Amino acid sequence: MIRDTYNTDDFDFALLYIQDLHVFYVMPSKIFNSYGSEIHLVETEKRQRKPQSADYRERWDLIEG
Repeated sequence: MIRDTYNTDDFDFALLYIQDLHVFYVMPSKIFNSYGSEIHLVETEKRQRKPQSADYRERWDLIEG
């Protein structure tokens, strides 16, 4: 099997969904591709700082314009 990463030209946005919480993340392809092999979407308030992915939680406005 040959594995390869996506190019920024492959798509404009990635829609990530956490089914149990009914939460969407709307990430531009450049951000999505920068994560590499894994994305951890943290939905807890126990952290000292918000994860970078929190900037894309329910960000439908990114694709509306």
